[in-house]
Amino acid sequence: MTQKLVTQKQDSDAFVKLVTASGLPEADLWKAVLESAGIPVHLRHEALATVVPETVGEIAAVDLWVPRDQAAEAMEILQDERVEPTDEDEHT
Repeated sequence: MTQKLVTQKQDSDAFVKLVTASGLPEADLWKAVLESAGIPVHLRHEALATVVPETVGEIAAVDLWVPRDQAAEAMEILQDERVEPTDEDEHT
């Protein structure tokens, strides 16, 4: 039993919360982007959003957890995905 608790503690220390999505669709999108880059993702608090998809606010929030040693890379990937492409025609 002690070994199981130690293993769970080590597993939770190996992952860190990266971001909180505003809902399950956003969390699934971010998870897909990160996993396509080879970064494993665990979702937390997604159960309520699955049962009641119309939830909003804190109830709908889903946390994305990634390996601690890949957190910086994961954040950079998500920031790159959030940047809107500029339309050069608007600036001319």
